[in-house]
Amino acid sequence: MANVIIVDSRQAVLKESGDVILSKAKIFAEAGKVLGRTKLPAVGQTTIFKSVRIAIEDLATARLVFDRAYAA
Repeated sequence: MANVIIVDSRQAVLKESGDVILSKAKIFAEAGKVLGRTKLPAVGQTTIFKSVRIAIEDLATARLVFDRAYAA
C-alpha cells in the first residue's frame, strides 16, 4: 500500500512544516489539483493532508473527503 501527501501550499509547507521537511517525504500534489480533479491519488492509498495556513482549502478538502466517504 502506498502513501501520498497532499498539501495546501507546496511552497509554504516546504518552508514552515518541520514534519514534512525532516521526513523528506515526496509531496504528491497540492489540494487545489486534487479538488480540481487534475491529479488524484489511487484508491487504496493512505492520504495525508498537511495544511499550514490556507483555511478555505482545509474546508474544501474536508468536504471532498466527506462526500467520497458517503458516496458508496
